[in-house]
Amino acid sequence: MNNLLKIREKITRANRLYKAQLLATKNGEVTPYRRSVFEERIRQTQKEMKLKESKN
Repeated sequence: MNNLLKIREKITRANRLYKAQLLATKNGEVTPYRRSVFEERIRQTQKEMKLKESKN
């Protein structure tokens, strides 16, 4: 795999985790940032990335 592609994937992952931190939602409404919500979003995003990687 090309190093440039790996770098792009890492940047994409970092951006997704950053967005998860900023946009913690509950029932479709934006809520104030809470550590527990952020950690749950990180776990959810990591699961999605693992599933995506396993499909490739």
